[in-house]
Amino acid sequence: MIDSSDGSFPSRARRASVFLTARVEASDRVAECRVRNLSESGVCIDDPGNLTAGGRVLVTMGTLHHLEGSVRWVRDGRAGLVFENGHIDVAAARRPRGTVEPASQHLAGWLSQMHDPYRRHGD
Repeated sequence: MIDSSDGSFPSRARRASVFLTARVEASDRVAECRVRNLSESGVCIDDPGNLTAGGRVLVTMGTLHHLEGSVRWVRDGRAGLVFENGHIDVAAARRPRGTVEPASQHLAGWLSQMHDPYRRHGD
């Protein structure tokens, strides 16, 4: 997707408007920020506090933890963050933070019957 009609700007990943929060960690602050839009390469957040362009951050959102990034720009109560390691899984970023893979079931030994209401105690 090209952002200008004459093609003078480099292309960038498609952005999706979202209603998410992200934990943003900088050297002197940790904050929960609203994510305005999200792409494979970065996010736009509200209320960046004292972030400055060029600063390093760690971002946690959805099931993605400690994404390394940098602050590309800050203005009008918003900031643009760019992820260092290229593209992220946008679907994983949109999942609720409490979402985890189901735990494996114990198939052998006493643990397999631990929650069985008919198990006799003392056996």
